[in-house]
Amino acid sequence: MFDHDESAHNAPCMAAVTIALAALVIAITWTAFERGPWYDEFYTQYVTRPGPGWFEALTTSWLADNHPPFFYMLMRATAWMGAIEPHRLVNLAVAAVAVLGGWLVVRGEARLRAPAAIMVLLLTANHWTMHSGTELRSYFTSLCAGALLSLTLASIWLSPSKGEWSRQAVYALTVLVAFNTHIITTLFSGAFIVPFLTVALLRRDRERLRALFPAPIAAGVVFLSVTALQFSHWEQNTQVFWIAGGFNSARYSMEYAVQRTLEANPLILLGSVAGTVLLCRDVLRTRKVPELLELCLLAGVGLCLAFALLMGIHLIRPVIIEKYLTAAVGTVAFVMAAACTRLLSALPRRVEVPLLFLALAVSLLALADNARKVAALNSWMGTGRLIARTVASCPQTTVHTDDFWNADVMAMSPADNRYVAPWAYKRIATRLGFHIAPASSRALSATCPNLFWAEHDTTRRFDETSVLEHIRQSGFAIRSITLYRVGDGWVASDRPLLPTED
Repeated sequence: MFDHDESAHNAPCMAAVTIALAALVIAITWTAFERGPWYDEFYTQYVTRPGPGWFEALTTSWLADNHPPFFYMLMRATAWMGAIEPHRLVNLAVAAVAVLGGWLVVRGEARLRAPAAIMVLLLTANHWTMHSGTELRSYFTSLCAGALLSLTLASIWLSPSKGEWSRQAVYALTVLVAFNTHIITTLFSGAFIVPFLTVALLRRDRERLRALFPAPIAAGVVFLSVTALQFSHWEQNTQVFWIAGGFNSARYSMEYAVQRTLEANPLILLGSVAGTVLLCRDVLRTRKVPELLELCLLAGVGLCLAFALLMGIHLIRPVIIEKYLTAAVGTVAFVMAAACTRLLSALPRRVEVPLLFLALAVSLLALADNARKVAALNSWMGTGRLIARTVASCPQTTVHTDDFWNADVMAMSPADNRYVAPWAYKRIATRLGFHIAPASSRALSATCPNLFWAEHDTTRRFDETSVLEHIRQSGFAIRSITLYRVGDGWVASDRPLLPTED
């Protein structure tokens, strides 16, 4: 679509984007309330709870974490939204800001309207859009930042002399967020920008340098200033870390992040492959690199450079898992969308528009499937509901928890991990209407089940023998138990329970 008038394609592109975004809002809202909470979300809410003052939270919790404090500031500012499920909808506000930024960028650059529309369809279909968009963590913000960073870099590269204040403002804000939300997003985004700056510098392209250079410098200064306060904490927090080390661990995380984006919409994937072939043919025919191919190459080199940097760091200190790479999801989606645009520009309109809406249909089907799968992810509600049903059927049931079951997580830095698990148990119990016995209590019911509850058992995987042994060593006169495992947690009972629905 870089080769002909864009005005005729505004309406179908806008219609497809509007439908996709509306469906995404509905899906995120539904899934946010259907999906149960998990440990990291409780951590987010604990360190951003309204009780402590802002300065106290900043100095004792946020700066002690492994990432810049920007996201926690956002969560604290929106703590009035309440429990985890409604609080997740803050991601819709993040999405709205990203969409507005994207519109400001592409409204003055007709050549980017079709790539932006296709990118929206790809992200609508992507597993990580739904997964990260329905949890109280920073990964969705990183995804939006990666997508918008690609779009703004492309706009500046295509038309550096336009100098629209709105575009530059979006670029500056995007870089600021990308550099100060999650440490992996910071490293990835910084490396991703490098090829654009390098080529502009080698060409002595002052217009592009003036448009591209100031924002990373300013955002980098903010990041380094915060890092000066946080680095000692990062060093300490990752001395003993749960992420697996080694080359293969990082490689698989990167491969899966890219693979999920490639497979999100098979029709767009085929269009991207065909568009790439056409771009290569254009080079052979014209003996020069088209603007569209240049953009894809720069973004591709930035992606590879970012992955190489992260791999090197991971081999020294393990830091990479797939969900940390959501910024890469946005950038890969842009490259695919840009390549697919070349195919669409070669097709007659009577074929192009139906293909666009067929791609939309594929994305909507993928969105529905992703929403269903994400809503069914393991959470603390599985064991919580089992206990609630037991208490409802036999009100004298006792429920006990023990720090021992979460000792591995509670021993991790930052220090807030010591308090999150007990706090989370109480919140689930309060929500579902049952009572947890005090930690010092050894009370047992003579007429109802006595339950021992543990969640987030993801690494040690206690079995009945080890659970019973610890319960008896703790002073409970229990002869035998049955272990009911639900998701990543379990409930041990001294009597048979009603069949679980989970």
